[in-house]
Amino acid sequence: MKRLLLIPLLCSVSFGAPADKKDSPEQQSAARIEELKQKVARDSEKDLCIDSAELVRELVEEFDFRMSATKLEAAQQALTDIGTYADKARDGAKNTHHKLKQAELTLHKASRRLADIAQSSAVENRAAIMAIVKRIEAADDEVLNQLFKH
Repeated sequence: MKRLLLIPLLCSVSFGAPADKKDSPEQQSAARIEELKQKVARDSEKDLCIDSAELVRELVEEFDFRMSATKLEAAQQALTDIGTYADKARDGAKNTHHKLKQAELTLHKASRRLADIAQSSAVENRAAIMAIVKRIEAADDEVLNQLFKH
């Protein structure tokens, strides 16, 4: 009896809709970044800090990918976005206590990762990257200050 139930189940799995082509990791990352940007744009004050911090983390990885692929204009845009959303995370921390520790850890990891990327990049690119690292660290410090205020 159990075998009879298993056969239709296997047939439905095997003959179901054809498998969709999987998106490449780059496409998945771009979609995730776009989704987070839209989420930050419509976020309440409560979630602005944590969502901006998550977006910064995703953008750091996107920046690394773009630099590795020598897509310098796209990498520059990602670097600019990192600074913008780090500032949004900092500003969002002033209005809420929601998930501040998680946001602080995310920003800390993002700044460390970006500093590592800067060390492995060409000397002429380091100054610009380190300026953004300093913006992330300033946002991280502000989030940490807000965390201990409450």
